[in-house]
Amino acid sequence: MIQKINQDLESTRHQKNMTKTQKRNDTNIKEGIIVNSYVKDPLLSLDETYDSLVISKHQVDLPEKLEDKENKTRNPLYPICAATVGVMGILGGFTAMMKKFSKGKMESTKEYLLPGITRNHCINNEIHQSIFSMIQSPNRKTILASLGVITLGSMAFMGKIFIDGFKDVWVKKQEADIQKNLQENLIAVETQSFSGKLQIIRSLLASKAKIFTDELSFKGNKEKEKSNTGMLIIGGLTLGALVGLGYYTSHNIRKSDEYIKKGIKNTQKGIDIIVKEFNEGKPLNNIEGHNGEKVSGKAAYKLLIENMLESIYAQPDEIEAAIRKMNLPENEKEEFITHLKESMNQATEKVNPMMGGSGRNKITYFSHVNDYLSFFYDWLMNPNNPQFKNLFFGIAGISALGYGGKAAAEAVKEVEVKKYNAQIELDLQKRLVATELRNFKAKKDSAIEPLCDEFFRQKQEGKSPQELKVVADNILFEIKNGPPFVYS
Repeated sequence: MIQKINQDLESTRHQKNMTKTQKRNDTNIKEGIIVNSYVKDPLLSLDETYDSLVISKHQVDLPEKLEDKENKTRNPLYPICAATVGVMGILGGFTAMMKKFSKGKMESTKEYLLPGITRNHCINNEIHQSIFSMIQSPNRKTILASLGVITLGSMAFMGKIFIDGFKDVWVKKQEADIQKNLQENLIAVETQSFSGKLQIIRSLLASKAKIFTDELSFKGNKEKEKSNTGMLIIGGLTLGALVGLGYYTSHNIRKSDEYIKKGIKNTQKGIDIIVKEFNEGKPLNNIEGHNGEKVSGKAAYKLLIENMLESIYAQPDEIEAAIRKMNLPENEKEEFITHLKESMNQATEKVNPMMGGSGRNKITYFSHVNDYLSFFYDWLMNPNNPQFKNLFFGIAGISALGYGGKAAAEAVKEVEVKKYNAQIELDLQKRLVATELRNFKAKKDSAIEPLCDEFFRQKQEGKSPQELKVVADNILFEIKNGPPFVYS
């Protein structure tokens, strides 16, 4: 890390466009030459040392800001504890919602229950679609088409990488030229600031020397050791809250599992009741099938039982136990059991073109692509149709030209923005020269004026001219060599 000894505007501007290594070297140079050292002459008396260092023999008050107390920072343990307890509290609330939902599912009547939802997979990527077609129907056409799409997609990807890389290299080269021109232009600005500071020092030396010729400057705070009792209490309370919330969460999960098991048992009882009513020949209102059709009679009973078994993810033995109770011919029972087992294990189903699925908890696939590769796939699947070939070359060509033109326009825009930013930076640094010089002058005055006041105080106290000359010499030395410093 670079030490923060470069707080003046000149150093900030000087190092603004340097690399980290250049900044570190520049900082190391300053650390080597900026020292406030005084080589003690053993022949000097104590009074002469006072004069040499311009030390006041009167009480010098410490700055008022020295006694300012910083606001006590917040204990970092508080937000950590709050966040930990908060997360556990949210988890506990979520499990409470699970418990409520599980109980509500068991207590709700059928007309209030939410319908199932079918997962529709929309394959929008042409490569993914070609792989799906190859897996779904592996033949010479689909395999060659899939390989062709993947090959062209890879070529297009590498072409995109080349265009982007060429653009980045060109922009970087232009940026280097811009930075070089900026540094060339900043030489005059830094020279103006540097010479202005030296001129200020020369002016101060001349004015103070004329005045002197005419008339021939640790307190430690020991903080009390803080007690860890408060942190221990907070930590203990936090652990206690975590244990309590953990128990509450696990309790909610157990209750949710109990409600779910109760719901499954109630559904199984409902299946037994439906089977009993079917065996007794009770009439059943028409219900809606998977594709929106109306189902009645025995088919309605069978569909209702199928839906109830699917809602509890019935196991094969549970399916068989329920269907065996129905008054059906043996061969029909076997067909129905086989159908239910296959239906329960089937992961996908065809998409309803109007609704995007039947509402069952199954998975569907359909394809909607707008990529140029899709036209290449269509051409490979239908090589004898010239329209597919023309469509592919037309759309692929305009896509390539569009991307290349966009990359070129973005590269020109980035370079122009960097040029404009460099000009703005140069203008800003020119405007800051006057501000920096006023800042430098004010700091010099704040360091020198108290020493001059001390000179006149000692003159009024009747010090000899020889002693006052030592004081004046050291004040002039401080003007020339003291802070704030001028860096080159």
